[in-house]
Amino acid sequence: MTLTETIKKLSPKSAFNYFDQKLKYEVGPVELKRKMDDGERGFEIIDVRSREAFQDGHIPGAKMIPFEEFRMRAPEFSEYSESIVYCYNAHCQLGDNAARWLADKGYSVRLLIGGFDVWEKFGHPTEK
Repeated sequence: MTLTETIKKLSPKSAFNYFDQKLKYEVGPVELKRKMDDGERGFEIIDVRSREAFQDGHIPGAKMIPFEEFRMRAPEFSEYSESIVYCYNAHCQLGDNAARWLADKGYSVRLLIGGFDVWEKFGHPTEK
């Protein structure tokens, strides 16, 4: 398929549908910080990075569940709240894979856009 043929298939309606669905399953660092500041309940933050990365700094209140331990620690996830998953940065797919796994198991889940890297770049608080 040529580039021109591909562009013709990318209609504004299909683009709208794609982004509409995508936005339902992502949360930005500003929105997450607002939820935390407002004392909103009903969500848990899950850090799927390595233990070392978590110990070097993480989002306040995040639960450390390294991706390689994810499946065996499934009983720790709440069925009654939304899980917000994050990884290192926008290029790390561990968070996407963890979110997909949780969704497949019936959990409500969203992915933090940009991961911990973007959280820090926004100047949001971290803890060790």
